Amino acid sequence: MTPTTTRATALATVITAAAVVAPAAAPAKLLAPPGPWPAPIVGGENPLLGTPYVFNGGPATANARLRVYLPYGHGRRMAITRAIGRRAVVRGRLRNRDNGHSISGATVQLAAQDVYSGPWSAVGAGRTNRKGRFRLVLPAGYTRRVAVIYWPAVHSGSPVFSRRLLVRAGARVYLKTKMLKHQRIIYRGKVSGAPIPAGGLLVAAQVQNGRHWATVRLVRTHPSGRFTARYRFKTRQRFRVRALVPSQPAWPLYGGYSFTKRVKARR
Repeated sequence: MTPTTTRATALATVITAAAVVAPAAAPAKLLAPPGPWPAPIVGGENPLLGTPYVFNGGPATANARLRVYLPYGHGRRMAITRAIGRRAVVRGRLRNRDNGHSISGATVQLAAQDVYSGPWSAVGAGRTNRKGRFRLVLPAGYTRRVAVIYWPAVHSGSPVFSRRLLVRAGARVYLKTKMLKHQRIIYRGKVSGAPIPAGGLLVAAQVQNGRHWATVRLVRTHPSGRFTARYRFKTRQRFRVRALVPSQPAWPLYGGYSFTKRVKARR
């Protein structure tokens, strides 16, 4: 490799000869229409009922602005994908819409709806801090829409509703690798999270190529969800590998991928 050849160029040379293109990820099971909003929420009764409190936080107002989002890295999203079995965090802020003042010490409730069936129901609650900010945890589950509600006062006829967010449930992918002589690697892993279709699931064995991932082998899982893939590197150097499961029509979960593994090709 000449001094002017970059690592990304070398990797591209190594991978291109055997790389195959993974098919475009098919959409997961079609989501049911979201329906009208606001909607009734099971268990989302006014938290001030039966307490000596008249107002929910201070300064409470019916003209409140309830902003919510899903943290993702250093950004904010309206929809994210989490491996099934993992919880998700919902953050937001409650303020007076007229003057922008924060509403502190207020109880806000987290509501969720299974996208395939079922009504909205309350799944958690929390309190705003002095800046009106809050953090709520969504329990693990399948793909759901989530929102936050706020009851301004004990006599309020209905709560203030936030916008709806979407938390998609993705497949869990486990991967183990074994390096053999002559720069060969074996990918072994398992896909789980929901019953595996009779014909198995498509799995892509991948190698990082610069800032992108190249698929070097496509295999199908057994009905147990286990899979094996083999590949031979063209040079001896360090690589980053992973296994990817794209969304597939017969699979009710969204796609997912394993943790990245660092390997070194052996002579």
